[in-house]
Amino acid sequence: MYNRAFLFNGIGSKPEKLLVKLPPKLMDKYEVYLDDAFSKLGLNKDLEKNKAYNGRVAEWIISLICDRVVFEYYISKGIIPDIGAGYSSGIVSISGCFGSVSHEFAHGIIMMNRATMRCLEEHDQKLDMGVVIGFSYSDIEEMFRDKFSSDEIIIGSGNSKFHVMISGKADSVEKALTLCQNEGALKAFSFGTGVAYHHPIMKNYSQEYVDFCSSTEYKDPKYPILSIFDREVMTKGEQILRENQLNVYTPIRWDLAIQKLEELGVTEFFDVSANGAVSKFSRVSRKCKIYTLEDV
Repeated sequence: MYNRAFLFNGIGSKPEKLLVKLPPKLMDKYEVYLDDAFSKLGLNKDLEKNKAYNGRVAEWIISLICDRVVFEYYISKGIIPDIGAGYSSGIVSISGCFGSVSHEFAHGIIMMNRATMRCLEEHDQKLDMGVVIGFSYSDIEEMFRDKFSSDEIIIGSGNSKFHVMISGKADSVEKALTLCQNEGALKAFSFGTGVAYHHPIMKNYSQEYVDFCSSTEYKDPKYPILSIFDREVMTKGEQILRENQLNVYTPIRWDLAIQKLEELGVTEFFDVSANGAVSKFSRVSRKCKIYTLEDV
């Protein structure tokens, strides 16, 4: 039923790592979209001049703009998705690119992270996220079982057989990363975000974000989207709204989402990130292929 899937990355890649991958023609389009978005949002294109939370969300908006540019490039080349999926903030990005909400509203969702970060600071919540490379989901589960409570730390996302994201209290994340390193992880590092996306604790501090998500009407997406939470195929606007609301505080199983797409018949995956970030932490079977912008 589905042969080709578009995969949208979450926030994480620095702007310089994204923009260096865009050829001049795509950079021109990026600049147009950037000027329009930043002027409407009151953000400075000189990122260092954006104060407090604005600096962080400005980088995240750039990530969404890059996604849009690459997405539109694929479409212009006749590469049309049968289905798609978004990893973390990639849910916001795919909501805009697949036409469920406007790109302007998608940017507005990202801007609402400021309210969440402000709320965390006001309540003196010190949170963080980290990545462990070299262990599977079950490996990490076993390693953490007797050492951390779910209030302290959880697996925020199982990305592949050897790539896991952890999320929770900052001090617990630090201890967990050290434990993983001592146990032989290939890499274990902190994001230093000050937030713990995909940990249930975030539900207590993200009400403004959740409320904003429902402040517009969601159209049925142009192409189906696979939920990364229950792995159902979403074709209705109200399903996309729910996906965006769940996003901040609900754990992800990206590995199972990719597996589900394969079960649905997908053999061609197209990484919509400018720097091929999705392909670096996703794994598909040998009969499948993940294409990046560089490949196209």
